[in-house]
Amino acid sequence: MITALMSVLLCAAMAFTPAPRDFLSAEMILAEAALHGEMERSGSPADAGQCRRFQVNVFAEAAGPYRLADYPDAALFLPADHAPSDVSGRPVGACWDMPDASMGNPFVEAARFDLDPGRTPAQNKAAARAFLTELRAGDLVQMLARYSSGGRGTHTFLVTRPCDPRTGMLYWSDSNFANTLIDGVRYGYVRAYQAWPFEEVVGWLVSDGNNGATLYRLREDIVRAR
Repeated sequence: MITALMSVLLCAAMAFTPAPRDFLSAEMILAEAALHGEMERSGSPADAGQCRRFQVNVFAEAAGPYRLADYPDAALFLPADHAPSDVSGRPVGACWDMPDASMGNPFVEAARFDLDPGRTPAQNKAAARAFLTELRAGDLVQMLARYSSGGRGTHTFLVTRPCDPRTGMLYWSDSNFANTLIDGVRYGYVRAYQAWPFEEVVGWLVSDGNNGATLYRLREDIVRAR
C-alpha cells in the first residue's frame, strides 16, 4: 500500500497522468532508492553487483504484477544480452539484443547515438546532446563510452529524472559504477542519486570512434496482470 502510494506521488512529480507503465517505472526508481548505498557482490554471473545484472534483477522484482496486453502469459523481463555486432551493425555493448514483444520484452528503442567519423567533432557533440535530451524518468540507457576515470566499457543505468537543460545535469540510478575489492571479491555500490554534468556525459560519448548508446523505453501497452 505504501509503495503504491509513493508510486502515485512519484508519477505526479513526473508531471504526467500515471498509466501502468508509469507505475512500473516509479516502482523501479523507488526500489533502487531503497537500495542506495548498499554493496552488491559482483563476482560471478549469479551476482547482482554488475550494473546490468543489478538492473535485470530490480526490473524482474518490480515487473511481477505487469504484462503486455496482447501477451498476458509472458512474464516481462529486461533483455540481458548485448546484440552481436554482425546483427546490430553497431559496437557490442552499445545496444541490447531485443527479443520480440511476444516473449515478454516490454521495451522499445526510443533514441540512439553512434559516434560518426564522417561528422565533425562539433556535429558529433550536437548528436550526443540531442540523444541525451531525450532521457526521461523510467528510461533505461545502454552505453559504450570512455568515462571521466579514463576507463572505457559498457554501462546500464535507470534514468530517475527528465533531462533538464536549465540545471545542466543528468540524473540516474545504477550499480557498480563505483566499486571496490574486498578479500579479492568485487562489490558494486548502488547509487540511486547520480547527478552528472550534461556536458561531461557528452564528452564520454564522443571520446572514442566506436562509442554508442541506446535509450530504451517501456511500451505503452503494459497492463496490470489480472
